[in-house]
Amino acid sequence: MGQIYSTLERMLKDGLVVLEESEGQGEERKVYRITEAGLEELERWLARPPLKARPMRDEIYVRLGLLVDKDPARALELLESQRRVYHLQMAELTRARIQLARAQGPDRLRQEMMLDAALLHVEADLKWLDNCEARLRARGGQES
Repeated sequence: MGQIYSTLERMLKDGLVVLEESEGQGEERKVYRITEAGLEELERWLARPPLKARPMRDEIYVRLGLLVDKDPARALELLESQRRVYHLQMAELTRARIQLARAQGPDRLRQEMMLDAALLHVEADLKWLDNCEARLRARGGQES
């Protein structure tokens, strides 16, 4: 939530959105409306590819980075527990993909693309875990 509101405040300051006060169901809410300048910036943003494929901010990278030299055995345990998390995530995404295949609607293509992206990222993450495990085990074998 903090990320969303700080981004909206920055966009408000930059003139990309305007704040419209509105009341809904007895409570005051903030409603933002995109400006013409905001629409132009959105079009520019949509036309550019992201500069980074995927930011390396995920907790697993930080945790593994701290454990790999300090405690390789714990690093291997972390890899195995993370592997279980990814397998559960993959099962959930696969169930969602199967349900979506039975559905109809105007959002289906967008949803299929997002689910495919998520599944492919989990597959890549699992492959990366396998690579990390192999490297840790090889290093452990050399030190013995």
